[in-house]
Amino acid sequence: MATNYSVYSIPVFFIMNFIPHAYAAILFSGGSPKRFDNVNPKSSATLESFRKRASAATYTRWERANAAHHNGYENLPLLVAAVVLGNMARLDAATMNWTFGTFLALRAVFIYAYINTESQKWSALRSMVFNIALFQCLWIIIMAGNVLSN
Repeated sequence: MATNYSVYSIPVFFIMNFIPHAYAAILFSGGSPKRFDNVNPKSSATLESFRKRASAATYTRWERANAAHHNGYENLPLLVAAVVLGNMARLDAATMNWTFGTFLALRAVFIYAYINTESQKWSALRSMVFNIALFQCLWIIIMAGNVLSN
């Protein structure tokens, strides 16, 4: 019988989604912590000053990294629900491990694509990866629902 590692996907996913935030902070500060206003980092004045001093390419890259970070945390509740429900239903460990391992791999690709995609053409591929990852969680929730409803 396989060991179920699915619960570990939650902290791994949490950390994965902090990486784009750290990258955005490096872009924002130009690698110098002294340029980062940690007292009020989300103030409109701080963001406006960054927009004025950064190149257009750096600013849009920062926006995408920040969006990737937020997107991950917006999707964290779905992952947690899927992991908890799959374990409550005692779904097969191999299925849980494969599903959440695939989810994490797809989300890593999504984060990379989100930060690096600069054309409409490639954004469709990024969206496809996002949806395939999303359906991994939905699939587990449906399977768990089928087991728990009986």
